[in-house]
Amino acid sequence: MIKIRDDEPKYAFLQDKTTAEKNRYGKAIDLTHPGEKLFGESLNINGDEGIGDNPNRYKQHGFYFNADNCIGCHACETACSEKNDNPAHLSFRSVGFVEGGTYPDYQRINISMACNHCDDPVCLKGCPTRAYTKFAEYGAVLQDPDICFGCGYCTWVCPYNAPQLDPVKGQVSKCNMCVDRLEVGLKPSCVAACLGNALDFGVVENIPENRDQALTEIPGFPTPEIRGCCHFT
Repeated sequence: MIKIRDDEPKYAFLQDKTTAEKNRYGKAIDLTHPGEKLFGESLNINGDEGIGDNPNRYKQHGFYFNADNCIGCHACETACSEKNDNPAHLSFRSVGFVEGGTYPDYQRINISMACNHCDDPVCLKGCPTRAYTKFAEYGAVLQDPDICFGCGYCTWVCPYNAPQLDPVKGQVSKCNMCVDRLEVGLKPSCVAACLGNALDFGVVENIPENRDQALTEIPGFPTPEIRGCCHFT
């Protein structure tokens, strides 16, 4: 398993102490039934066969993004690509911007987007080879490249452009929620690398401190009912 550095900063650790029973869409945050907690199986992300003892291992997790703090530095992109050894033409997390309004009330905000590991993932429904699985562990939606034959259907149906089709390998890959880091109590690499504290992560519905205005919808983006696992402010 991943070894925690002696100088790992405090903000890089998961800090969920209490969790709700259901999310705002009425779906259970705990993704297993009583008596089914310990499956004893590794998710084998990036070749890591270890199994952690995270007390919230079977609860739905999600990303939190604070647009006010994002400076567009792309550190999250870089950390993600380095962690997953992605080639230069693929990016599991992308930093862009949203703009609108008319002069003089024009606005532009940076936004960092990756897979939302949805409650009801359409990539899973759109895959003819069933390469996608919604896991009880952290609620992660993971894709098996050994089953994928590169048709690209999942890239067409995902409203967030999360699955990435590699034209060189002819396969699709995507964000794996850094579940190997979650197993040892660390937040995903993109979150730990964020310079402006714009990204956070934890059990869904656990809003970070002093972020009471958290929303799940941004104008121009798909309706959050199909997502259910990410917060914006």
